[in-house]
Amino acid sequence: MATATAQARRFVELNTGPELASLFGAELRIRGEIVMPAGATPAFLLICLPGGGMNRNYFDLPTPPGETEASFAAALAQSGFAVAMLDPLGVGESSAPADPYMLTPDVHVQALGHAVDDLLHHIRTGDLPGLPALPGIRSIGVGHSFGAALSVVLQAARPTYDALALFGFGVAPMPRFELSPDHTLPDAALPVAEARSRIAQSARAVFSEPYLDLPPNAGERGQMLARANDRLLATMAYSSMLPFLFQADAAQIDVPVLLAFGDRDLHGPPHEAVRFYPKTTDLTLLVLPQTRHNHFTYTARETLFHRLAQWAQAL
Repeated sequence: MATATAQARRFVELNTGPELASLFGAELRIRGEIVMPAGATPAFLLICLPGGGMNRNYFDLPTPPGETEASFAAALAQSGFAVAMLDPLGVGESSAPADPYMLTPDVHVQALGHAVDDLLHHIRTGDLPGLPALPGIRSIGVGHSFGAALSVVLQAARPTYDALALFGFGVAPMPRFELSPDHTLPDAALPVAEARSRIAQSARAVFSEPYLDLPPNAGERGQMLARANDRLLATMAYSSMLPFLFQADAAQIDVPVLLAFGDRDLHGPPHEAVRFYPKTTDLTLLVLPQTRHNHFTYTARETLFHRLAQWAQAL
């Protein structure tokens, strides 16, 4: 079997299962990219999901001149990890259904469950050209913001990962993420399970279009995100506003968890986030100084990359 060359990269197209094909009347595919380390047999595959309004390129940002590596994928591959970056349905290069309002968190997770199984099968059996078979590789779910929420819901629904690394995701509502004065949040007072079942129809009522165009981030940090910026699904935006939508999912997580927040992140005090994971006996909290929500655009990313590698290697 051929060995991987220096940070070998392979694009992948993954199956989302017959149930979704039946639901949408067409087969939908999740697309992504795998980055393999040079000269090493990785013990872990980091499976990365971007936040709302971003595509998978968030995990592969360009490095500004004179700064340390900004690409999460490149940095972790240099530390001996395999990294897979995926676009959720409706985002980036993945399939988009005719009615994107139907892409609720639970539908995303149904798709991702099949896609991650497909990906791990490819990696473990070695049926990707130019990459070795890695039958014993373990997996870590890595998510930023809403991608972290999807990682939590997936793990709660069908335990998939050996650990979770969650960046900029708090179960509590985001105090600075509010609707404009001419909108209301119709389901905020409902029981969480009922509000969650109504996401598609409520997002359709609140937002006249299934995608929202976000203004680009300004300055040098914003320029780093140019390739990563994407449309924001209305269902993602609406789900992010509902209070404690994913609390029950987080409460089921019993694998090791690393939580990372910027000290100027979107959520409330980072130390309050740990209480939402009562079943895990291994929880690490990292607060990044002088860092806002898009962690990888700030220099504290070097600490984040290094600490995540140490944490994973100790699992």
